[in-house]
Amino acid sequence: MRFAVALLSLLGIASIIGTVLQQSQPSATYLVKFGPFWTQIYQFLGLYDVYASAWFVIIMLFLVISTGLCLIRNVPPFLREIKSYRENAKEKSLASMRHSTLLDKHISPEIAARYLKVQGFSSKTVNREDGSVLVAAKKGAMNKWGYIFAHAALIVICLGGLIDSNLLLKAGMLTGRIVPDNNALYAKDFKPESVLSKGNPSFRGNVNINEGQSADVVFLNADKGMLVQDLPFEVKLKKFHIDFYNTGMPRDFASDLEVTDKETGETIERTIRVNHPLTLHGITIYQASFADGGSDLKFKAWNLADPDRTPVTLKATSMRDFPLTIGDTEFKLEFDQFTALNVEDMSQPPENRPQSLQNTLNDVRAVTQENKRFTNIGPSIIYRIRDNAGQAVEYKNYMLPIKQEEDYFFITGTRKGLEQQYRWLRIPMDKNGKADTFMAMRELLNNESARQKVVAQATLGAPADIREQFSTAAANTLSAFAQGGYLALDRLITQNIPAEEQEKMQGYFYQMLFGVMNAALDETLKTYNLGEWQQDEARQRFLLHSMDAYTGLTEYPAPMLMQLDGYTEVRSSGLQMTRSPGASLVYLGSVLLVLGTIFMFYIREKRAWLLFTDGKIRFAMSSSRNERDLQKEFPQHTQRLQQLAEDLNHDRPN
Repeated sequence: MRFAVALLSLLGIASIIGTVLQQSQPSATYLVKFGPFWTQIYQFLGLYDVYASAWFVIIMLFLVISTGLCLIRNVPPFLREIKSYRENAKEKSLASMRHSTLLDKHISPEIAARYLKVQGFSSKTVNREDGSVLVAAKKGAMNKWGYIFAHAALIVICLGGLIDSNLLLKAGMLTGRIVPDNNALYAKDFKPESVLSKGNPSFRGNVNINEGQSADVVFLNADKGMLVQDLPFEVKLKKFHIDFYNTGMPRDFASDLEVTDKETGETIERTIRVNHPLTLHGITIYQASFADGGSDLKFKAWNLADPDRTPVTLKATSMRDFPLTIGDTEFKLEFDQFTALNVEDMSQPPENRPQSLQNTLNDVRAVTQENKRFTNIGPSIIYRIRDNAGQAVEYKNYMLPIKQEEDYFFITGTRKGLEQQYRWLRIPMDKNGKADTFMAMRELLNNESARQKVVAQATLGAPADIREQFSTAAANTLSAFAQGGYLALDRLITQNIPAEEQEKMQGYFYQMLFGVMNAALDETLKTYNLGEWQQDEARQRFLLHSMDAYTGLTEYPAPMLMQLDGYTEVRSSGLQMTRSPGASLVYLGSVLLVLGTIFMFYIREKRAWLLFTDGKIRFAMSSSRNERDLQKEFPQHTQRLQQLAEDLNHDRPN
């Protein structure tokens, strides 16, 4: 019993894990969530498909076999016990019972039997060979069915779990009859041994359908590959609907489906939403998720090898790959999912808020309202630029400027691996809400004649006796910064100034740089007709942010800078389809478990005997549980029998 309880507890814990942790997701999803180390540990433990893992199935098989043997051994005696009145009870055994007494008043066996019947007992009167008469009574014999129902419930529930645990699928994979495919991208490309027939008794698969498109298969994660499950119908997504809270978090999402039966051609239209599925041919279609379905995107793109401030317009589609040629170099541009809404907790003060935006929320389950202020920070796109060697860098770009501290920035994150955090390039927004001023200043800094003009303007206020020397220093400083930002300026100081004077001169050079850059900003506004910008704190912050962004661009790991500038969203509905014949067994087992609990805990078996022998009447009672109840009931029954005997015999002489 202890071992069985331990196994049931283990199954309970595993079921909790299987409920909390999304099952049968792509490996990349778990890799992003847990990292490479824990991903392998959890995969070894089978936590990504708990209900079909070998140890889970083995435990259920063991419980079915052991509990079945227990029932086979105990049910026949229980059934005999339910029918039995224990009419073979001897006087000695009755006298030795805890609740036993001799009645001092005479009462007939017939009257005693009728009294017990009124009290809810069923009775049987036996005339024995020695002349004695025994009235044996019982009630609550159904208590034994509680044991039978509870154990049968465990067997039925485990059988239901085994049926839905893809046991046949696992067996097919072990024998080589079923082979998961880890190379094919489309259903038509899967090998025959990777396609499951419509007669597959149980499965759980997923498919994403774009608006206006249809699917007649679902994909199953199996081992390290995928399997395709044929469906007896075709599902078309006519329209996807989504509603949001004021915070921007998803409140409800639904799919308008058109389902066509492959055999009859009959078509029905239904709308499904979370917790409101559709069932056809024993297959239940759930609204599981939503995603990008290949949205049309428009970018501003700047070639970082060219200082030109004017971007080119680049059009693309999310979830697709495009060739990219820059100069003589070939790249591949790989777009991931487009996200129209990104909800961030903005309740924290700026100095404590995660600047990496790594906690961007897209999952409704992550919402907790208490002491939080969720804000939609706008659309974003993830893309990768891959070179000829196959090396790729991932980028995440936000379309709208995002406020950090007191100012707004156009931000793009970069990372070289899924295990890394994004490093963010922040281009400051100008007073017109655009990045034009920064890009114009970048073009100006890369123009040598424009730099000379800026230096001349910046040195007008210097004393005449040091103006030439100051002009040369300013020109060198600005030239070094134009070539490589702060990093190039640091190298200039390190290479040309003695070590003992570097710290002192560093401050001097930075002050000079800020003054020259301020003049460069004036010249930029004037040259490119961007309007005047008075000297104020906002302008100084913009200038400092621009110098940081310029330095970041010199180290930017891409040949071009892309800024999302517009989109036409196309949504995709994530549907989960399951065939679970074992579910009905689980429901039946749950009913049996409830009945077993009621019978075991709320129906109490009690037995009573009255033995008439040699002018004496022996009255005894017993109970399978709760002897405490008999401590009250037995004296009451004894008193009532005595009173009944006295009332019936009041006219007889003593």
